Amino acid sequence: MLPPVSAVLLVLLMGLPIIWLAIAALDTNGAGGGLAAAMLPTALRETATLMAWVGAITGVLGLVSAWLVTHFEFPGRRIFQWALMLPLAIPTYLAAYTYVEFLDFTGPIQQAVRAVFGGKTIHDYWFPDIRSPSGAAFVLSMVLYPYVYASCRAYFVMQSGSIAAASRTLGAGGFRTFFAVTLPLSRPALVVGMTLAMMEVVNDLGAVQYFGVNSLTAVIYSTWINRSNFGGAAQLAVMIVLVIGLLILLEQWARRDRVYLLHRDSRVAPPREKLVGTEAALALGFCAVLLVLGFGIPAGELLILALRNLGPNTLGLTIGAGATTLVLATLGALITVSIGMLAAKLGTRRSAHGLIRIATLGYAIPGTVLALGLLQPLGQADLWFNRLTMALAHWRPGLILSGSVAALLYVYAIRFLAVSHSTIDAAIRKRGDTMLDAGRVLGVTGWRLFLRVDLPTLSPALLTAATLVFVEIVKELPATLLLRPLGVETLATVVYARANVSLFTEAALPALTIVLVGLVPVVLSTQFGDRR
Repeated sequence: MLPPVSAVLLVLLMGLPIIWLAIAALDTNGAGGGLAAAMLPTALRETATLMAWVGAITGVLGLVSAWLVTHFEFPGRRIFQWALMLPLAIPTYLAAYTYVEFLDFTGPIQQAVRAVFGGKTIHDYWFPDIRSPSGAAFVLSMVLYPYVYASCRAYFVMQSGSIAAASRTLGAGGFRTFFAVTLPLSRPALVVGMTLAMMEVVNDLGAVQYFGVNSLTAVIYSTWINRSNFGGAAQLAVMIVLVIGLLILLEQWARRDRVYLLHRDSRVAPPREKLVGTEAALALGFCAVLLVLGFGIPAGELLILALRNLGPNTLGLTIGAGATTLVLATLGALITVSIGMLAAKLGTRRSAHGLIRIATLGYAIPGTVLALGLLQPLGQADLWFNRLTMALAHWRPGLILSGSVAALLYVYAIRFLAVSHSTIDAAIRKRGDTMLDAGRVLGVTGWRLFLRVDLPTLSPALLTAATLVFVEIVKELPATLLLRPLGVETLATVVYARANVSLFTEAALPALTIVLVGLVPVVLSTQFGDRR
C-alpha cells in the first residue's frame, strides 16, 4: 500500500536541510574536501573525547542518584526525587558562562582562596582552569545527568521489587545487589539516558566554544562563518549526522532488551530500605551536592549577577530581547504544533507510520547543521522568486525567506516537530477512535468533526505540546544565532554575544529569564509523573 502524498511531502519538507547537505558534501571539487579532511581528525577526536567523558560521568551520577531515591528512604528523598530534574532548566551554554564567572579569577571561589593563602596574582597559587576540555566535560555533565536520572528512575519505579528482594534474602548486601542485579538489569535505561546526554553534547555550540573545545559543531560554525566555506562545512555536517545516526542505533539496540524486564503491579510501589546514621548522611550529601552543582550554582550565580547589575539598561535589554523571543516562540509553537497535529493524524495510517518517524528525526540533528542545510535552498528559492516577480511586475521583494524570520520558523518546525508530534500522538492513541466514530454516526464529518470533537478532546495535549515547543525555542541558540535576520536579537543570542566579549554580567537578567522559562516543562513533567 502506497503512503499518502501528504506524508511524502512532509518528509521532503522536514528533510530538506539534510538532503541539501548530502548533495553539497558529495561535491568534493574545490577547497571543501581539503578543509574537511584537515579539520575532521581534530574535530572527531575532541568531540569523541568530550562525549565519552560526559557519557561516563552522567551515567554514574544519574544511575546512582536514581538508585538512591527509588531503593532507599533517607531525609529529603521526597524533595530530591523531583528536584534532581531541575538542572534540565539550565541550558548548557548558560551553565558554561555561570561556572566561568563562579570559578574564574574574579569569582568568589578564587577570591576566597586568595584571602586565605594571601596570593595576589594567578601565578601565586594553583587553581584548575575551568576553560578547558576537562572543565567542559564537568560542567556539561552537571546539567545533563538528569537524562540518565530520569531514564533510570522510570525503570526502577516500574520494575518489580522481587528480584532485589530475592537477592537480599540470599544474603547479598545493598552494594552487592546493586552491582550484581540492579546494574546489569538497568543497562538499557542507562544506555538510553547516556545516549541522550551525548546527543546534547553534539548539539551544543555556545558551551564548547566558550571552553575552547574544537567539537564538530564548533568547527562547522567556524568553517562556515569565519572561512565562508560551505563545502567543507557541509562535509563536516554530514559527519555529525552520521554520528547522531550511530547514537540513535545504539539507543535502539539498548531498548531491544526491554522484554526481559520484570514488570510490577502498578498498585504496589517497590520496597525502599530505610537508611540511618552515616549511610543516610552519605545519601543525603550525594544528592544535595549533585543538586547544588547542577542547579544551585548556575541559578544562584545568575540571580546574584542579575540583582547586582539591575538597572534601566539591563531591563531594557531584557524587555527588548524578551519581546522578540516571545513573538518568535509563540509563532514557532503554533506552526510546529499544527504540523505535529498533521503528522500525528497521518501516523495513524499504517502506510505512513514509517515516513512520519523519519520526518520527526530533526530533533536529533544539531541546530547548527539544520541552519547550514537551510540557508542555501532558501536563498535559491528567494532568487527564483525574485526573478519571477521581476519578469511579471518588475518588482524585487528581496530575501523574503532566507533574510526574514521565516527561516527561523522553518528551522524551529524541523527541530522541534518530534516534541509536538510525540505529545499529540500519545494523546490520540490514548483517546482512541470511539469519540470520532460516534460523531460520524451522528452525521458530523470533515472539518466539523475536527473542530467539534478532535480539537476539544486533544486540547490538553495541544497545550502541553505548545508549551514544550515554546520553551525549547526560548532556549535554542545555534539555529537562531545562524539564521536570525540582521538586527533581530533573542534572549539566547543576547547572552551569547555578551558572554563572548566578556560582558556576561550585562546579560545575567536575560539569562535568568531563560532559566525561569525553562523551569516550566520540568515542573510539568514532575507533576505529571507524581500523578501517574
